[in-house]
Amino acid sequence: MRGLELRAQRQIARPRASVLEPIDDGYSRRAAVVIVSAVFAIMIALHVGLWQLVAWDDDVGLVRTLLPYAWVVALPSALIGLTGLFLGRPRDTSWRHPMPDLEVSFRIVTRGQNADALRATVDNVRDEMARRPRFRYRIEVVTDQPVELPWAADLYQIVVPNGYQTPRRTLFKARALQYALGMSSLEPGDWIMHLDEESHITGSAVEGIARAIREEEASGEHRIGQGAILYHRDLERNKLLTLADMIRTGDDVGRFRMQHRFGQTLFGLHGSFILVRNSVEREVGFDFGPLGSITEDAMWALLQMDRGRRSRWVDGYVAEQPPRSILDFLRQRRRWFVGLVLIALGGPVRWRFRASLAALVGLWSVSWIGVTLCWVNLALAVPSPFWVALLADLALAYHVALYLIGLRINLRASGRSGLSTVGLYLQQALLIPVFSVLEAAAVAYGTFRPDTGFHVVRK
Repeated sequence: MRGLELRAQRQIARPRASVLEPIDDGYSRRAAVVIVSAVFAIMIALHVGLWQLVAWDDDVGLVRTLLPYAWVVALPSALIGLTGLFLGRPRDTSWRHPMPDLEVSFRIVTRGQNADALRATVDNVRDEMARRPRFRYRIEVVTDQPVELPWAADLYQIVVPNGYQTPRRTLFKARALQYALGMSSLEPGDWIMHLDEESHITGSAVEGIARAIREEEASGEHRIGQGAILYHRDLERNKLLTLADMIRTGDDVGRFRMQHRFGQTLFGLHGSFILVRNSVEREVGFDFGPLGSITEDAMWALLQMDRGRRSRWVDGYVAEQPPRSILDFLRQRRRWFVGLVLIALGGPVRWRFRASLAALVGLWSVSWIGVTLCWVNLALAVPSPFWVALLADLALAYHVALYLIGLRINLRASGRSGLSTVGLYLQQALLIPVFSVLEAAAVAYGTFRPDTGFHVVRK
């Protein structure tokens, strides 16, 4: 079966649009300050203590001259991220405005190869919307291969034909998204919540979506929204790579949350948990050609920013899964790195809108070197001026704190608390140098063996 398969009617249940519940997205600025300060203090104590234990001769060699200052490549990312972590929340004004009569599409894009994960995501959306019917909704499954899904009034399945080509010969997920734009029956004033095939929404995300739409429809700005993504679902089965992805949650509530506070997608977007008005999505579309197809989310964000569109943060979170193998982990990061490099160097937008992304990619390509050298500095207790050691320890403390903050948020979301989590925090802290090596290896992999394909991570 090819083309569009419609299996839907409008939702009959009346949404309780006036009901607002408190949102607990697991993030606390106070906790972030405590974690960063504690790690920073520990780093300084270790550094000073090791200085007393390690004896260096008076010969000033190349290592002793340069190594104390090599951490500087990790400092810019740390300062940007710390700014985001310590920002307060904007005032919630959604309670002043009623929920407009519109529909929200949970648009799930998949190749159709993991039917079980897709069915679980569809069921998850239905369950959460039944608990919190804040707005009318539908589920749109956009797939390259037909997937047997039980008929339901809320389900639309859009199957992309094998022979479908866009005018610019766009590939991969962007191709499917472009096809869906032409086949969906959503009204221009409806909204879309983009999800991956394994994305599970939460009650906090539903509340956050309702609040964001209220504010955007009242203001008429129609900003693009994004929120935090968690990775705790496979913690018991896939502990190593689940802990490795804790940095992504920490980065969400730090650097990514900061950019949305300023209304600019300076560092791109994630491919899921994107909340966008249908009319806004259609302004740009997804027909980017092959160059923009590797990281279509970042390409789309740049084009929107070039047109003057602003962004915002959406409270709440979506829970996803980490890669299942180290090779998948490396290929995932390699795809991001290669795709962002191509967009930063040759994206069809004005250079001033690519500059921040180019700076991000440049920092990413060397920041892991800086973090590694911070660890070396600490381990060898290389003599340096105290202010130099202080800034180096701050850069390293931020890196460590991102993992711990991400872990804290994920543990709260999964319902884990108390003494049972102490072991997880210890494992997280001890494994951070290993994760630094993995991240550095992924950048090297993308640098020396770039691949312009779209590797789908097994989940």
